[in-house]
Amino acid sequence: MSSRTILKDLWRAVSLRSTTGLLFWLALVARIVHVALLKDGFYFSDFEAYESAALALLSGAGFDLEYARPPLYPFFIAVVYAISGHHMLALRLAQAILGALCTVVIYKIADQIFSRQAALVAGLIAVFYPYYVFISGLLYPTLLTAFLLMCVIYAVVLAQRQNPAPFYIAAGIFLSLAGLAVPASLAFTPFLILWLVFLSGTPLKKSIPYALLITVVVLVSLAPWTIYCYQQYGKLVLIDPRMEKHLPVVKSDAESPEYVEYGDGERITKIFKNPGPFLTNMSIEFLHFWSFVPDRVVTRQQTYREEVFKRDKRMVLDNPYTSPLMDWISIMTYGPVFILALAGIFLCGSSWRMASLPLLLLLSQAFAYSFFFTQIRYRLPVEFCLMLFAGCGAVSLWSKLKKVAR
Repeated sequence: MSSRTILKDLWRAVSLRSTTGLLFWLALVARIVHVALLKDGFYFSDFEAYESAALALLSGAGFDLEYARPPLYPFFIAVVYAISGHHMLALRLAQAILGALCTVVIYKIADQIFSRQAALVAGLIAVFYPYYVFISGLLYPTLLTAFLLMCVIYAVVLAQRQNPAPFYIAAGIFLSLAGLAVPASLAFTPFLILWLVFLSGTPLKKSIPYALLITVVVLVSLAPWTIYCYQQYGKLVLIDPRMEKHLPVVKSDAESPEYVEYGDGERITKIFKNPGPFLTNMSIEFLHFWSFVPDRVVTRQQTYREEVFKRDKRMVLDNPYTSPLMDWISIMTYGPVFILALAGIFLCGSSWRMASLPLLLLLSQAFAYSFFFTQIRYRLPVEFCLMLFAGCGAVSLWSKLKKVAR
């Protein structure tokens, strides 16, 4: 079975006569309703760059030097526009379908790792979880990345139960695609290899070749874009040429506190010269990754939205995603899921070996973003891992309560 057949298997699971089908259609309705309520414009300014690159691809011009972002989301936009024409509504509807399909993958992963009951709880959380409903309407690579990372976990889980090699190849392909959407996704690669060798329970004589297989698939899949970037920028670039600019500016106590724009290599040099402040900042960012309230959102500033609106009238000035109400929605929904997930992590019991896989994915992203800076938006692609553990936690706690009540 390959990545193609995994996708076919997921698509067959949307029959209304199945639990996964019911989850899919409930999720799709919720997301279509949300999309229908949105204005015909974009809510976050990064979409300008993604769409411009997509239109250039459709015209045959390809990427230019002005586009300094990962390539996958523009390709996704280009495919949708090629089918439907230049319509943001079509793009949002495509993402609504993808978001609904995510609930099916979440259910299937939880069913394989934990139990049918835990899968149902995790699936229902995914259906109505506000952030996962919202990102179907956001014109951002977040949802696409989440789906691809789910497929990575699903492929690896299936590899433990069926013919491993094709599934590990599929996992490597999905992981590479996730990296081409959001580069931080690739931070999971060493964690996945370590899990496969030391935690999967697979004998070393098999796990090491499988780990090498995944590594080769990832490297080969990333090679074309890496070569392209080298030709464009004259240096080795790990997917996103802006990566170093996102590193924190670390200074010694003797240096001026004023902000200075540093050139190539200077930020990295500063980090090696001042490891203490960098590690302190990294620890703070790691904790901030789990924040209950969205912050550090530049589009939250009305003046910034108005500035973008001047050059593109499609920019929505009245942005509900950055309202104070969103803070409370986040606290009241992410909060319980986070607490149940903690319970699930500690109560997973005999499932710990497979359960450690999504846990490592979650930690890999927290660790990777801690090198730069963290936002809730960066956590969303792996928040499904919390839903998996929340499903396990809810079922385990309910079981313990029933025993106490007897």
